[in-house]
Amino acid sequence: MTAALVSAGMTAELSRAGGKVAVAVAGVDAGDLDGLLPGVAFEAADLDSMGPEPWVTSDPSAVVVVAGTPTDLRRAVTLGGALPSALWVGVIVVEAPPWCEAPGVPLSPGLGRRFLRDVGISRYGRTGWRVKVRFSQPQPAGEVAAAVARSFGGHHLNGYALPMAGLAGPGLAGWRPGDPNVTFADGRGPVPDRSDVPTADLAIRAVPVAPAQEVPWTDGRVPAVDHPADATWERFGSPGGYEALRNAIFEPDSVPPVDERSVNPRGYLKSPAGEVADLAQHDGRWEIRAEGKTLVRLAASGGVTDADAARLRRLRAVRVDWRPAHTGPIAAVRAVAGLAAAGVPLLSSPPPGWAARALGPELAARLSAASEHELADALSREEHSVRLRRLALSTHGTVARWRSLAARAGIALPAKPTISVIMCTRRNDLVPFALGQIARQRGVDLEVVLTLHGVPATAPDVVRAVEAFDRPITVVEADASLPFGIVLNQAAERATGTFLSKWDDDDWYGPDHLADMMLAQSYSGAELVGAASEFFYLQKIDVTIRRDWSSETMSNHVAGGTFVVSRSAFESVGGFRPVARSVDVQFFQSLLRAGGAIYRTHGLGFVARRAARGMHTWQEPVGYFLARAKDQWRGFRPSGLMELEQ
Repeated sequence: MTAALVSAGMTAELSRAGGKVAVAVAGVDAGDLDGLLPGVAFEAADLDSMGPEPWVTSDPSAVVVVAGTPTDLRRAVTLGGALPSALWVGVIVVEAPPWCEAPGVPLSPGLGRRFLRDVGISRYGRTGWRVKVRFSQPQPAGEVAAAVARSFGGHHLNGYALPMAGLAGPGLAGWRPGDPNVTFADGRGPVPDRSDVPTADLAIRAVPVAPAQEVPWTDGRVPAVDHPADATWERFGSPGGYEALRNAIFEPDSVPPVDERSVNPRGYLKSPAGEVADLAQHDGRWEIRAEGKTLVRLAASGGVTDADAARLRRLRAVRVDWRPAHTGPIAAVRAVAGLAAAGVPLLSSPPPGWAARALGPELAARLSAASEHELADALSREEHSVRLRRLALSTHGTVARWRSLAARAGIALPAKPTISVIMCTRRNDLVPFALGQIARQRGVDLEVVLTLHGVPATAPDVVRAVEAFDRPITVVEADASLPFGIVLNQAAERATGTFLSKWDDDDWYGPDHLADMMLAQSYSGAELVGAASEFFYLQKIDVTIRRDWSSETMSNHVAGGTFVVSRSAFESVGGFRPVARSVDVQFFQSLLRAGGAIYRTHGLGFVARRAARGMHTWQEPVGYFLARAKDQWRGFRPSGLMELEQ
């Protein structure tokens, strides 16, 4: 850290006023602050070790939150309630990944916006950002930190779905990163009340692996789940430690979750130039090293950041060394789960028993399912990456972890969002095929709105297919003369899902297509997600081609037959335009201009069929596709993720 924390003008003003600066750090060493605030008295605190009590400081003139990465800033948000108020609030992020949006200060209405007087946003060093905010009256620094963190991720909302979270004890910020709604208690409870109601539905508390005396939880209204706080190799190497390790019940719920809002596949490179690196112990911590050079030195906690993932994108893979020389078993599992969630292709021998239990059986098995030779092929490498990230995010993501904990505690939760699949067709002979593709979908709660555009519902193909379909389905008949956009809107009016999915009648979809879209929506925060338009089967010449599209990125376009959009976003722009062609492109443009975001995830779960010209709304000759092919194969050649016989 070489740049000044605050501007020279602000430093001079604080010096003249004799004000004290309160500096809270997350993911950086507080000792690095020396010399960065010349002439200004400051008090520093490490947010990662902070407990439930408010940080007591004597009416600071300014509060500065210094985070190593956007991921670290999200942990700071969890503890934002402990930060004091001030006239000046600064947020410094030392290193942000290249795909991260520039920060802003989107303060919520009623939370300091009317007192805002000045905002400054500038680069901090080469890869970081600095935000400075001045108010006319002291405002909570935690609110500013939450607003900046929200802007980094592109999320309009910064909270989580139920349950409401409580943290009992210090060192737990990583259990609910980015959530400003977290409340705190000590290790015994109780959870504080708000309006005569507990402020949490479920509490996590840190306890020793083998406590000499059990510490009782005193709040009978709110269940608490214990997290082993001292699961280190030093602890297990002490007398009786091996027995404690053997008896320790390590499972996924024992591990602090992955912050999927910042640690996710975004920025994945399909054809990296780098080699295979090693994740192994070095100087008491896990490091990822290649050719004797350290690329990433992980935190002692095992937490992976978005900046760590960015540094590893050019590697072909990372090889995991499970020998117990790193910080501890939970930190080890947390690191591997975080790398897998980020889409980093991992190579591993079968994990030891303690790691396999904490990773979960499916993720543990997947780690050793690929060889270094297989990952030399770009497509096989991406397939392995997608399988890893699916398992890691659905098992170790923050949303998944809290839902699992709540289920174990017997807390009733709202149902997961539902999806309405909207399919409009003019070809009754393709209805059985299309409904068969939808019937393969797993991991989601869906309904189908089948719209027959000029096709009678009494057509034998349609009747048989609808009768055989074993999920909720609504059949709508639309006059053949109506424009495509109007027909789609009529289908949307009959849909009941939280999300709407547009589906093509003649294309192939992998069984996890919709689950992948929902996963991408959860970590990207985008209003609309869809697949990259990569694989095409050219039926006329019996050739499959793959185009070179970037994926895991914000975009202005996705494959029209793959996208999933939230109902609220769909309704906010009025649905599809009443036109016959280009309805997808028109809808994308309307959403973007209204301030929405589009995220393009991987394209391995979708193959578009191109038959004779005149059969598609998007008409291009075969030569158009061949000229744009990165790879091509004779015959039908889908990705292995499609789970189709070739």
